[in-house]
Amino acid sequence: VKEDVIFIGDSPNDVPMFQFFPHSVGVANILEFKGKIAHEPAWITRKAGGFGFSEMVDQLLL
Repeated sequence: VKEDVIFIGDSPNDVPMFQFFPHSVGVANILEFKGKIAHEPAWITRKAGGFGFSEMVDQLLL
C-alpha cells in the first residue's frame, strides 16, 4: 500500500514520512536542511512551497 502513496513535505517534521514512503517528495525548501536530517526525500523539486507542489503534480501528469 505505501508504494501507492506519494508524500510531499517541506521540513524536518516530515522526515518519518520521507523514510516510510518510497515515493517521497520534498519541495525545494527542504534543501535548507540538507545534511541535517536523518532521511531525505526520494526527489526534491526545483521550486519551493506551493510552486514545488505544482511542479510535482506537473510531473505526475506527463
